Amino acid sequence: MHTYRISSLALLGTAVLLILQALPALASDQQKAEKRLRQISAMAIDSASRSIVNQTMAEFVHAQRIELMRQRKAMNLSYGSLFVAHQLTASGAKMLDIALELESGKDIFQIANEKNANWKLIGDAAKRLNDRIEDSIYRHFLHTKAEPQAATDKYDPHADMVNADFDVTPDELASARTNYEVWKNRGSAPNANRLDAETERQASGTAEIYKGGERPHPVP
Repeated sequence: MHTYRISSLALLGTAVLLILQALPALASDQQKAEKRLRQISAMAIDSASRSIVNQTMAEFVHAQRIELMRQRKAMNLSYGSLFVAHQLTASGAKMLDIALELESGKDIFQIANEKNANWKLIGDAAKRLNDRIEDSIYRHFLHTKAEPQAATDKYDPHADMVNADFDVTPDELASARTNYEVWKNRGSAPNANRLDAETERQASGTAEIYKGGERPHPVP
């Protein structure tokens, strides 16, 4: 019996040690994810880029543009935080349950941790969304036609605002505006629209086009 107790204590001690060793990695994953999510939110501050963020995210999470706007208003979530909510629903959570928990005073990150969210997966998804947003800005200015979808789906970027949108730092806002201007200028450059027909044919709405140069603010 004494030997059994020692073995049990040893196993328990090993399990605790493994948990303690994993905690820094989990915290790092969440911090990295939050940084990428805040980049999404900051990019949506201005109405022009907000429209692009809305459309790109709608395509990414397979939702209607107007649906994202309504969800943001109902739950007072920035686009980065709303993206977390959609990642949670993709894992089985119910949006109504998330809304009720937000109403009780919790924030989206508390809710995600209580649901044992995989921050590594969320962070990777946020990085892909950031990349697609940059591609969308470039494509928007590459093609001179105005957005045809905005008029038909009743999306209004000026009405798509919530108080949570302003929870960004000056540095985050400056970085987002710099990114926007960089991809706008590259898409508007005189030689930017000289993509060959084969490239245009193969490029889907979510495919990335190599736009030359490095990103001004690489996503870690």
